[in-house]
Amino acid sequence: MSRTPVKTPAKTKAPARTANAAAQPAPARNTRKRVRDDSGWQAQKSAMTRDGILDAAVSCFVEIGYAATTTARIAEVAGVSRGAMLHHFASKAELVQAAVEHLHRKLVALYATSIDAITHDLAVAERNRRGLQGYWNYLSSDIFIAYPELCVAGRSDPELQRILETTVVRFDEAVRSANVALFPEWAAKGELFEFAMDITKFVMEGMAVSQITGQKEKRIERMIGYLGDRLDEIFHEGVTGTAIQRHTTRKSAGTRKTR
Repeated sequence: MSRTPVKTPAKTKAPARTANAAAQPAPARNTRKRVRDDSGWQAQKSAMTRDGILDAAVSCFVEIGYAATTTARIAEVAGVSRGAMLHHFASKAELVQAAVEHLHRKLVALYATSIDAITHDLAVAERNRRGLQGYWNYLSSDIFIAYPELCVAGRSDPELQRILETTVVRFDEAVRSANVALFPEWAAKGELFEFAMDITKFVMEGMAVSQITGQKEKRIERMIGYLGDRLDEIFHEGVTGTAIQRHTTRKSAGTRKTR
């Protein structure tokens, strides 16, 4: 049985483009917005990488100590290449300075969080004790452990010591401003206010260092209570003739001992 051949339809030619059509330029792509978006994302990504490196540096200070912290170790913890890290920090000194400042910002934010919940409708004595507990929560945090570690390392590292001195001054100023806002009654006490801040700082930071070596919770609670009582005395009216007054007022010229 023979099949009838099927005829293939003839191909039709596409109409020739006119000269005017050929001269028409292709529609321009709107790349301006995409370039702007890409640029913003790259900047955000770069900032995230930088913060990740600084977080890794602080983590190394806490976990293994400043002396054992190397740029290679920081890069490993941050999950970046050495080249990527050098893109953000050209030297270890530059990285350390940025890391210490990063730690400073974290500590200030942590301290603010510790005392922000304290309201002014509480009695001064209650605010006082809650403020001390908030300060202790800050001192006993993981990231604060890095601070005494850096201070010890700074004894034999002049560059680190210089960085720490600048940072500590700024941190003390931030703490003072927070305390003035929390205890406006204290700020009016002048020298007594500075004296109370010094007592709180040195006693409680000493407690924090002791805690690293195994301080007992009961002893910490007792010391915080005792310090609260002493601060109440400092700000109590009528401290004339007490040891507090002797350490916060200058002796007159007539009472000085002669040689």
